[in-house]
Amino acid sequence: MEVLLVDDRPVAREVFRALACKVFESANVTVARDLRAALQITSRHSLDLVTLGLGLPGHSGTEALERFRAAFPSVPVLVISASEDTTLIQECLDAGASGYIAKTASLDAIAAAMKAVAAGGRYVPYEGLMLLTH
Repeated sequence: MEVLLVDDRPVAREVFRALACKVFESANVTVARDLRAALQITSRHSLDLVTLGLGLPGHSGTEALERFRAAFPSVPVLVISASEDTTLIQECLDAGASGYIAKTASLDAIAAAMKAVAAGGRYVPYEGLMLLTH
C-alpha cells in the first residue's frame, strides 16, 4: 500500500501519517507539504491513496485538487479539509475527488474514509450525502 499525505500543516501531516500507518499496517506513507512536491512524488510512485488538504500554499479552493487530478486522473484522492461546507464538498466531488472529510471528524471517521477511498470506493460525510443523489 502506497499512501501520499499532502498538507501544509506539520501537525496534520504527522497525525494523518500515524493514522494511515495504523489503518494500513504495511503501508509506505510519504508526506508532502505542497502541490509541487506531491506532483513530483506521484510521478515517481504508483499510489493507492492520496489525501489532499485544501488551501495549499499558492492555491485556493479546489485549484490544487484540479491540478492534481489533471496530472493524475486515476489516483484515488481523499480531500481532508477544515471546511464542512456542502458547496465545497460538491466542488471537490465535481473536480474528481473520490472522497471528502472534514478535519473536525473523528479519527475513526477519517480512517473509514481512507479505507473506502483506497479500496476504490467513495466517501462523503453525512452532511454531504444529499449531494450524491442530485
